Amino acid sequence: MRRLLLDLIIFFSIIFLPYWFYIPLLVASIVVMPFFWEAVFLGFFIDMLYGLNVFFSIYALSALVLVALALVFKERLRFNV
Repeated sequence: MRRLLLDLIIFFSIIFLPYWFYIPLLVASIVVMPFFWEAVFLGFFIDMLYGLNVFFSIYALSALVLVALALVFKERLRFNV
């Protein structure tokens, strides 16, 4: 339920709010939520709405890299604690 609510908040913030609000919200959700793969799809949605070229989606690629980095660092932090 919490994950769905966060997805809806980010989705509507992408539509109605400026980028300086939804991009930090998206990055924070990647760090806080475990396996937040929805960020990649939300990145594709941002590119479809505001991107110049759909075939090179910079937001989706950045979200994918951030999710992968968050998985690696979260694993190391849990292991060392």
